[in-house]
Amino acid sequence: MKYLFLKILVLIFCTVNSQYANDSIENLKQKLLINIHSNSNQKKVINYDKSFVSDDKLIYESLNIIPSHNDIHVKTVSEKALVKKTLQNYIEGTSYTKKGLLKSAFAENATLYLTVQEKFKRITPIEYLSYFKQEPNNFTGRKGKILSIDLQVDIASAKVEILYPDRNIKFIDLFLLKKIDNQWKIISKTATKQKL
Repeated sequence: MKYLFLKILVLIFCTVNSQYANDSIENLKQKLLINIHSNSNQKKVINYDKSFVSDDKLIYESLNIIPSHNDIHVKTVSEKALVKKTLQNYIEGTSYTKKGLLKSAFAENATLYLTVQEKFKRITPIEYLSYFKQEPNNFTGRKGKILSIDLQVDIASAKVEILYPDRNIKFIDLFLLKKIDNQWKIISKTATKQKL
C-alpha cells in the first residue's frame, strides 16, 4: 500500500513538473499574474510595457521595473529647467525688446494684473508687448534674475526680480505657469515696484 501511494505521488509530481517544464518564463509570468490579479473566470493577461491588462481590469505595475526616487528627481529637474527657460525668455524679451521671444513665454489667454500709470489694470499679453517701444535687440536697462520656482506636476509659480539700476527701481514679478501642449507658458503675472 505504501508503495502504491508513493508511486501515485511520484506520478503526480512528474505530471505537474512536466507541465511547467514546457512553459516559457513569459507563460509562467502570465499564470502568476492570472492567479494574483484576476478571478478564476479570467484567462488572459497581456503585458503592455509597464501595465498588465486582464479581461476586465487594468493594473498599473511591473514585475521588472519600479521607478526610483532618482527617476522622479530627474523628471522634476528637467521640468524645472523648462520652466526656467520660459522665464528666461520673458527676461530676455523684456530686456532687449525681443517681442517674439516675449510673446512665446505667454499663453495666448494669459492675464496680467499690473499697475499702469498709477491705475490697477488687467491686460493681455498683446497689450503688454505694446509697452516695449524700443528698437529690437537694444538693451532696455532691465536686468532680470529668477529668485524662485515652485513646481507641482504641470503648474508652477515663480518670483523674478527686475532691476532698473539707472532709474533706481526694482520690480518683483510673480508668475503662474502651466504646462500647455507640452510647453511651459505664463498664464498670469503681477508685479510690484520698489525704490532701490
